[in-house]
Amino acid sequence: MGQGIFSIDDIEKWKNNRKIVVRGFSFASTNSFIPIFYQEANVLAKILQEKCVLKSNECNVSDPISMATMEMIGKTALGVTFNAQTGGCNQFVEHLQTAMHAWEYRITHPWYLNNTLFRFSSVKRKHDRSQKIINEFTNEIIKKKIIEFTQNINNSAIKIEKDDEDCCPKPKTVLEILLGSSHKMNHEQIRDEIVTIMIGGQETTTMTITCVIFMLAHHQDVQNKVFEELQSIFLNGDQNRIPTYKDFQQMKYVEMVVKETLRLFPPIPFLGRRLDEDKQIGEYMCPAGAALIICPIFLQSSPLYYTDSEKFNPDNFLPDVCGNRHSYAYIPFGAGLRNCIGMKYAMLQIKTVISTLVRKIKFSPSDRCPTPEDLRLMFLMTLKLVDGCYVKIEPRT
Repeated sequence: MGQGIFSIDDIEKWKNNRKIVVRGFSFASTNSFIPIFYQEANVLAKILQEKCVLKSNECNVSDPISMATMEMIGKTALGVTFNAQTGGCNQFVEHLQTAMHAWEYRITHPWYLNNTLFRFSSVKRKHDRSQKIINEFTNEIIKKKIIEFTQNINNSAIKIEKDDEDCCPKPKTVLEILLGSSHKMNHEQIRDEIVTIMIGGQETTTMTITCVIFMLAHHQDVQNKVFEELQSIFLNGDQNRIPTYKDFQQMKYVEMVVKETLRLFPPIPFLGRRLDEDKQIGEYMCPAGAALIICPIFLQSSPLYYTDSEKFNPDNFLPDVCGNRHSYAYIPFGAGLRNCIGMKYAMLQIKTVISTLVRKIKFSPSDRCPTPEDLRLMFLMTLKLVDGCYVKIEPRT
């Protein structure tokens, strides 16, 4: 990720870059992405239904979901079609995964955290080759977008003046917003931020959508309530229409289900913070400069803050229950100045996918993973599934 906002070590550059990048995830921008989310969610539903015919209704949903979210982030961040869901082989997708696996390999093999040792490993060579291809691919896209941006900026301004007020402008990708910012970023900074967004915006939403589906499969009463809510929202007119922002505002129970899933399966299992000054925490004095590790996955399953904390219960997010709980007892997107800038994007994407899938498909437990306790997880930089996520799929008629 180079010197993107996740890994940058210059605090002043971080402040400047974050101000620019956050504009790519504004309310207007994320809303304009809904048609893309919906289009790819429909492709995903079709793929899952085809898999259930081929595999006796049982399917590992994590891989198809991963390809769907990759396609979504590619279109919304870069303006690029990967064809990830339809079997298209894209170098960026392939090498991004290779580079991330190398990153995780270093974490699980601590001796390779030593740069000298890592330099001599085959993993390092694979990583460097993939990173080179990722950078070349991203550089080429940025160059093309700069040319397009320069050529169209005047024409676009004229066209907007002439267009009717009711005409909806074409949604801008995150890359286009970065290029058009008045606070200029150089080519390398833009590239690092785009790669950071691709990594941060794909793995995390994949994990969340997968786990929501898994929990719905294992809690039929919850799935039925979700379906009933969606039926009431889409009762009038075309039930297969693109959802609107107003629809999402009415998805109260869907949001509770998503939040409860994020409570039990936060995609970022630990956060790091460094103290600027001495801080007393309980009976311990933590000195300035100390690194603190905060684990949302343990905090959010603490009986201090949640009744029957290990149980999946969307009612944990009823308004009155939330009001009686400490606001930092739930931090799946982090908190403070370094919270996740893409939380609105993520929630809108997740709601679009879940609402589309549940209207078309009924999920139930698989024989390979009959209880929630059978879902095996592992900690790396993000929460991951050891054996995939299997559920049974039945098209709704």
